Amino acid sequence: MKDKKIGRSGDTLVIQEAAIDIKTGSRGGNPDDNDNHQRLQTPAVPADSSVWSEFRHFLQPSKIGLLIPVVLGFMVACSSQAAQFGWVPFDHVYLYLQAVCYAMLFAVMYMVAFRGVEFARTRAFDSSKINASKHEVASRDISNTADQRTVSKIRRYFHFRYIERPSAITADASILLCCWLPYIILLFPGVIHFDTGDQIAEYYGMPLYGMNAGKIWDHHPFLDTYLYGWFASLGKALFDNYNIGMYVYALLQAVGFAFGIAWLLAYLSKTNLNRKLLHGFAAFFCFFPVVPMCVMSIAKDTTSAMLFVPWAVMYCKLVDSKLELTRNPWFITAFALDGLLVALTKKLGLYIVVLCLLALLIGKFAAKFKATLTALAVVLFVIVDMALPKFAYQHINVVPGTPEAALALPIQMMARAAHDHPDAISDADRDAVDNYIEYSWDQIGRDYDPWLAVPAIGWTVKGKVPVSRFAKAWLDVGLRHPDSYLQGFFCLEAGWMTFDAFSVKNQPIPKPVSVVMLPMTTSDTASYTYGVLQPHTPPTEASETVKQLYRTIVDTPGINIPFFMALWTSVLPGFVLYYLWRRRKERKRAAANSLGNKDDGDLASRIIADGRSLLLKCLPWLLTAASLYVCAESMSRPGRPSPTRFVFQLVLLTPMVVGFLCSGHESQGQIAPDSADSKQ
Repeated sequence: MKDKKIGRSGDTLVIQEAAIDIKTGSRGGNPDDNDNHQRLQTPAVPADSSVWSEFRHFLQPSKIGLLIPVVLGFMVACSSQAAQFGWVPFDHVYLYLQAVCYAMLFAVMYMVAFRGVEFARTRAFDSSKINASKHEVASRDISNTADQRTVSKIRRYFHFRYIERPSAITADASILLCCWLPYIILLFPGVIHFDTGDQIAEYYGMPLYGMNAGKIWDHHPFLDTYLYGWFASLGKALFDNYNIGMYVYALLQAVGFAFGIAWLLAYLSKTNLNRKLLHGFAAFFCFFPVVPMCVMSIAKDTTSAMLFVPWAVMYCKLVDSKLELTRNPWFITAFALDGLLVALTKKLGLYIVVLCLLALLIGKFAAKFKATLTALAVVLFVIVDMALPKFAYQHINVVPGTPEAALALPIQMMARAAHDHPDAISDADRDAVDNYIEYSWDQIGRDYDPWLAVPAIGWTVKGKVPVSRFAKAWLDVGLRHPDSYLQGFFCLEAGWMTFDAFSVKNQPIPKPVSVVMLPMTTSDTASYTYGVLQPHTPPTEASETVKQLYRTIVDTPGINIPFFMALWTSVLPGFVLYYLWRRRKERKRAAANSLGNKDDGDLASRIIADGRSLLLKCLPWLLTAASLYVCAESMSRPGRPSPTRFVFQLVLLTPMVVGFLCSGHESQGQIAPDSADSKQ
């Protein structure tokens, strides 16, 4: 299989191996038959081996897929202008020249990255080599001195085990916590976000957001409010300090993240993944500073992310088992409860969980398993969105929230039209707008902020007219002024798609700044909410040390590339879509060529099923990326909390998705690493 005449695509190599396995069995068979079948499957070498032929072959498989970097390049160019100036110059040539440059850059990057992933897939994990190396290490340890054996034990302790067993996951989690320990100490007593401080104040009965005293508004999930309030009261009861209780919660949250990430790594070890890549993912979680800094942040986004990581692992295990794990009562109970907690700790979590479950309908699974998980999706939606607000909220002093947060982008686009064309609306549409959202048409136009939707959406909706009337008004305004809607979209979402911006607030001369992830290092609470309970303390020397070291990293060219927000929110999702498209085209072509006889027909079905499984396993990550475009802001600005916490869940799941792409085969049944480690 190492002959240079084998096809250049990694998919061709995998398909050849799968065909040989079906014809002869993976372990055994006639070697002559294997050679004959390999010659049949190996594509012929083109006669023209010129440089142009090589380059043309390099481009050929991605004909339609190249639209993805082209579209992304245009969106990045528009977002860069919107982030810097608050408007997109659609009538200027330089915008399109910039878009062409970005499109060419992304196209080359994606093609090179595709080849890199295909190379990694052909260097799959070989358990026999790992077993041999372990036996060699064990034999050397016998002849070591006592001191050398002590050093060997220490090295073995700080070596990830990657085994799906409680003891091994606990050991791996302890390694993660040891690497995060400096941040855990320096960021005492945790980083409390503005919204979290308001939730704790509500827990103690303060009237906020227009609510009566003692009422909790479900604008922020009520479960988070009770959770944070309980730990604050614990700190007050035991130490006469609310912050101590919040620090206890931050420590438990760090432990939860460590166990979830350790399980994620153990799950990845069961795929046919190159061991060096697995070690690289472990090092990423240990030393990428965004991870421990966000782990010590206390907000609904980090709480939900802590619960979502194990849910995503269980979801992928379901897909690997072809939903057979639904037969296991312990597994399906844990899966359902974790999904319920994800939905109750973040509003968008419900929709991500439900859509992931409904997407299983496209998989080639047994109908009874699909029905079980579809029923689970319906039950979760009914519980969270209907039953609890109607029957439970009144007994726990919770006031149901309104859908203004989900409408942030549409309302912001309408606000841009109201700002640009204040009189271009009919009386009927104006009445619908004024009676549905909190502010009137004139107010949202006057208070419009290009990069923040809060002045337009407010804190609630009036709902005096049906949502259908508002939708009709929104559509009418958009048809009259599509340019304003485009301007509003790119300005609000610019932070997810640009690499640089200008700090235009309070600056006589705009200063260029990089749009990087900026996790908070100091609590940001209001003096009239949480500050009433616990007086705000200025940033400590320890937290300032973390902040300055982090700023040094993100301000260093080259080193700061992994910290760019757009890398995680646009470039990587674009590449995954590009890769899935190219794999889909090659799988369809391979399946079409495998319909000659019964065995090859089975191979075709397997190829198509593997492609769907890969898409389904990437879906939680893709939906998380898409959910960012519902947020009310996307860029860090003076006086505003950083949106980095919105991206944290995406960052945590990215190594798992990259691992799926780089695996030589699908993860199902690849459990060889466990057996070797278990014997030790």
